Amino acid sequence: MTDTPSPSTPDAASMIGLMPFAAALVGLDARVLAANAAMRALFARDDLAAAAPPLGALFPGEADLPRRLRAAAGTDAGLRLTGRRATGVPFTCDAHAHPLPGGALVVVVREVRGDALAAQAQRALDAAFDAAPIGMALFDTDGRYVRVNAALCALLGRPAGELLGQRDQEVTHPDDREADVAAAWRILEGEIDVWQTQKRFLRPDGSVVHAIANMSFVRDDARRPLCWLGQFQDITAQKLQEEALVHMAGHDELTGLANRRAFLAVLTAELDAARRGEGRGAVVALDLDRFKAVNDTAGHRAGDALLARVAARMRREVREGDMVARIGGDEFAVILPGARPAAAADAAAALALAVLEASDGLVGASCGTVAYDPAWRGTVDDLLAEADREMYAAKTAARLPSTS
Repeated sequence: MTDTPSPSTPDAASMIGLMPFAAALVGLDARVLAANAAMRALFARDDLAAAAPPLGALFPGEADLPRRLRAAAGTDAGLRLTGRRATGVPFTCDAHAHPLPGGALVVVVREVRGDALAAQAQRALDAAFDAAPIGMALFDTDGRYVRVNAALCALLGRPAGELLGQRDQEVTHPDDREADVAAAWRILEGEIDVWQTQKRFLRPDGSVVHAIANMSFVRDDARRPLCWLGQFQDITAQKLQEEALVHMAGHDELTGLANRRAFLAVLTAELDAARRGEGRGAVVALDLDRFKAVNDTAGHRAGDALLARVAARMRREVREGDMVARIGGDEFAVILPGARPAAAADAAAALALAVLEASDGLVGASCGTVAYDPAWRGTVDDLLAEADREMYAAKTAARLPSTS
């Protein structure tokens, strides 16, 4: 049931009919009492006044609309609303309310079209760009920064003024630059539309930042290049954790040396290469002498400290590219890629001396060496078993009493 018209209602209805823009008279019960032709056309409802629908039927989803309109009545701001035509099509509009004596409202509705919506959307995109929690950047077609947000400045450790005009390549880790360029050409040539990868940046202090990068090329309607859009998410903490887990999986916790698993993987690769005629080398098996006595007299903590000192000293003794591993309690093994038998024997002697010096003479070392080359046809286990036999033979020989 509609309101009993107040004395001002007939005048308001007549006034609405003369308005060139969409307007409606809304009663105290929030129903539409009158609507002009522009309002009926806007909502595609010829029966708008006759049906007297509640105002909420024209703006579904807009909660407590009459109260909000009254609160905004008389202000320039109005309300930005989503209307719905009788066809079900939604549209964006601004609504202004003008109160009448007796409590009725004249509601004026203007659809927001074209440039106004585009400007509003652009403002929303600008705000989202600037406030995004991940790094955002726009690049010109040459890869220079033309816009950056605060999150990217924090990620790269550089102020916006330092980044703008600089090429992305200049802050990218040197090892990742070639992949970036290759991907850029694939996008430019239309082979792919976007590229996602993990890459590294260098901060001014030399520290490395790991990021997930999403890059896409923005084109105009004629497919001409406009700019690059980049999104960068910092995953440095995650990468460091992954690297720590990988390191733990392949290294001995006490000494930091490679463990047995990592040692066997590298030795397998070395033997495979040798069988293909691509290399040669040697393995040294090394066992500490008198180590049990250290544990028994000084305790396991002292024994662990001794193992750590010995391991560090052996690691300094070998060449870059050699691998020292702890494969058991006081058992070590060394891979010497490219070493011939004589060089391997010299390396074993140097390692034994290093053990003696690092332990201040508390322990010694027995070593066994075995060379491998393209003629080797045994397995990894065969190679290690032979090195162990050589090592135990040396240990036994050292224990034999002198006959002189």
